[in-house]
Amino acid sequence: MNDDGAARDGVSGANARDAEDVFGPYISFRGRVEPLWLDVNRHMNVSWYDHVFDIAESDLFEVFGIHDDYIRSTNYSFFRLEKSVRYERELMPDARLEARSYVLWTDLKRVHHFHELWNVDQNYRAATVEGLSIHVDLRVRKAVRIVEPGVADPLTRLAWEHERLPWPKGVVRRDFRK
Repeated sequence: MNDDGAARDGVSGANARDAEDVFGPYISFRGRVEPLWLDVNRHMNVSWYDHVFDIAESDLFEVFGIHDDYIRSTNYSFFRLEKSVRYERELMPDARLEARSYVLWTDLKRVHHFHELWNVDQNYRAATVEGLSIHVDLRVRKAVRIVEPGVADPLTRLAWEHERLPWPKGVVRRDFRK
């Protein structure tokens, strides 16, 4: 969904497992705090948190079939309607990172997703991002329901698996499941 922008700078999502194998959050990114990511305070700059979360979101969407080939061949895509970032703790040079992603809810038109960025070395959550995205027909630029089984089925399965988990701490948007 990012036209390979993440791959160009040498950073990529985790692609750790398929949606069918998930019980727990989906691991959507693994990496380290790179020297280029540091600011004058010698910790990870907020723009790089956003960069990692963008990679994590794209990776999560790819697991249920939303990728560049899908967009080009169907003229359907996702647009993000809302994004809320919360920075909880700083990340220091060379810290090992992991993004844990959840599909909190979907009606196959909208997807409510949540991502946590963890310092793996010290086992703390450094930041979260919560998003609401909508499936769009690019020909008419309007929201539409997902009808392709190759996308709808894995998305539904992933949402069902994540629905069984405790609601992640820090979700601020309303719970659509009710």
